[in-house]
Amino acid sequence: MADDKLKLAKECYDELREQWSDNRRRMLEDLRFGDPTDPQQWDDDALSARKGRPCLTLDRTGQYVVQVINSGRMNKPGINCMPVDSTADLDVAEALDGIIRHIEYRSRAQIAYDWALEGAARCGVGWIRVAPTIVDPRTNQQEITISRVADHLSVMIDGEQPDGSDAMNGFAEVLMSKKQFKRTYPKAKVQSWDQGGDGAWIVGEKVRVAEYQYVKESSITMLAVEAPDNGEIIQFTEEQFKELVARTGITPGFREYKATDRTVYWQTLNGVEILEETTLPGRYIGMIPVIGSESWIDGQRCLSGLIRRMMPAQRAYNYERSALIEAVALQPKAPILAASESLGGDILKHWEALNQGQPAFLPYDALDEEGRPLPPPQRLSPPTFPSAFAQGGQMAVADMEAAIGMNRSNLGMPGNATSGRQERERKQQGDVATFHFVDNLSRSIEHLGRIVVGMIPTVYDTARQVKILGLDGQQSSVEINPDMETPALKRGKKVVAINPSAGTYDVRVKAGPGYTTQREEAAEGITAILQAAPQLTPILAPELARMRDWPNSEKIARALTAIAPPEVRDILGDENEEQQQMPPQAMQQMQAMQQEGAQMAQMLDQAQEQMQAAQAEIQRLTAELENKAADREAKLMEAQIDAQATERKAMIDADAKVREASIRAEADVLALQMQPPPQAAEPAEPAEPAEDGAAMLLPAILAMQQQIGALTPQPMEIIHERDPLTGLVVRSYERPLMQ
Repeated sequence: MADDKLKLAKECYDELREQWSDNRRRMLEDLRFGDPTDPQQWDDDALSARKGRPCLTLDRTGQYVVQVINSGRMNKPGINCMPVDSTADLDVAEALDGIIRHIEYRSRAQIAYDWALEGAARCGVGWIRVAPTIVDPRTNQQEITISRVADHLSVMIDGEQPDGSDAMNGFAEVLMSKKQFKRTYPKAKVQSWDQGGDGAWIVGEKVRVAEYQYVKESSITMLAVEAPDNGEIIQFTEEQFKELVARTGITPGFREYKATDRTVYWQTLNGVEILEETTLPGRYIGMIPVIGSESWIDGQRCLSGLIRRMMPAQRAYNYERSALIEAVALQPKAPILAASESLGGDILKHWEALNQGQPAFLPYDALDEEGRPLPPPQRLSPPTFPSAFAQGGQMAVADMEAAIGMNRSNLGMPGNATSGRQERERKQQGDVATFHFVDNLSRSIEHLGRIVVGMIPTVYDTARQVKILGLDGQQSSVEINPDMETPALKRGKKVVAINPSAGTYDVRVKAGPGYTTQREEAAEGITAILQAAPQLTPILAPELARMRDWPNSEKIARALTAIAPPEVRDILGDENEEQQQMPPQAMQQMQAMQQEGAQMAQMLDQAQEQMQAAQAEIQRLTAELENKAADREAKLMEAQIDAQATERKAMIDADAKVREASIRAEADVLALQMQPPPQAAEPAEPAEPAEDGAAMLLPAILAMQQQIGALTPQPMEIIHERDPLTGLVVRSYERPLMQ
């Protein structure tokens, strides 16, 4: 069975590797070309042809890639849950939002999102991983974790959807050193198989370990029941329907149909054996792609990022700049024209040092030997600057901008726009040209949220407290209780417990500035309104104070709300709005009633404390009486047992004495009966004396006495075992009386 699974896994691996081979080859070229640490932008042929000549690499692709990545960081997608059927609850959906935000915070998911977007912008695809991890090995408690995939080329999945929602198979591979492999899997084999090349499972001193996730679908019977209150159709499995009938005692009408159930399996293999195997919660594999630009040609998927479209222009720019530097370096310096007589003697040394420093003056001989004036030395015109190379470089930069639809305005540099409005419009056009990268990230995060929502009921399968995170970053907690019949349990207006397995939920993603950015922008907008219309200060000041990161900003906002007009207090919904809307007399009466209520509450608290003290004293006295009663009962029982034992011993002794007297009497009677009758005296010869009959029967009598003694009950004594702390009898038993 294990061999069959391994065979199927390797066949699927070969198929996916062949399917991704062209994309991976070109993605690797993209990554090396735009590598920020060492961009490799000259191919081998060009380097060979220009051996010994300048081959400059002046990378301009990175700034455009970073612009797209940072644009995505400024507009972070947020996952929002929403109820789907009638059994789902809006409060549960909001609690799930907070749970997912806390999962993102604990997992540092923003790193995974940013890195996946960078992979999409650089080479055409990045990846996000989601899986449950064990946080407490003692209780096997798990939490959902969102993580990044460091190597963009290490994951392969099938399917056609951009977010990978239709994927049925996926591999995430890693190359480990043999020592690390033996430490991680000490019982595993370090052995390759018949595949060579880049897909070999043993590459030098490294071992390829692949994580394989695949989906199996099976048909199940579902029952559709119409809800009696709103007529909505609710789906049940056969087990859920039987449980519903058993709980309610009513068998509702239903419609039976076949549905597809999905199970996700997870394996770790090294090419010759399966190292680990289990199932994953949810319905989808936990490998989510974030793609860049996508096209389909002859049934083959082609993915690319920004760099591939800028490659030709970037190579042309490198060539133009290298040729320009080479031309400038090879051009001779402008010579100096002078008569030989004017630079004679020591004067010549000053002119020779002209190209090596900045001399303050240059002497020359103005007259020849005959006193005739000599023309002064003069420098000839410099060689012509190769402007064609400079123009070629500018054209290459323009080609790069045109290839990706971005311009200088997107990089914060001044363009050729004649007004600020035109500049903003050009910048907006550049943002629109690369918006599909951020939009693809939002789609992938939406699918990730769908996976997390599907995992939550399985991972949190026992009652526990989980943390939730609000939009403003405030942390609270809620209990997940899978056994709760209702979807949500409230205490006042606060949700304290939820059952995420009750009902169906879907997700949607909103991309935009983060909460802090939105708050800052709102504060700036309100400030601008107040500058234009100061009379609106009593109306907008409370909300402006709430949006500022001031110390005690909430107290300041409440104070400003207290002096705001009643209509404003009503709109703001302050917690003291009912008191603020009351007339002064009603407010005084309310305050007096509150004081009286506080006094009554204090008196009730004191009475309750006294009652609790009295109850404690009653409990103490009751316990003492119970202990004394127990002692008396134990002593009475002990005395009764002693009396019974004494009485029984006396009866046994009396019975033994009666039996002994009876035996002696019977022995005397028997001895008398055994004596011969008296005879007349005759002269007779002296005879031998006859034996005594009692003496003859004595051994038999003694044997009978022993038998009777064995049948006679032996005297017993009663033993009482007492507790060493309380002194109470805890166990009583009899044992033979020691004579």
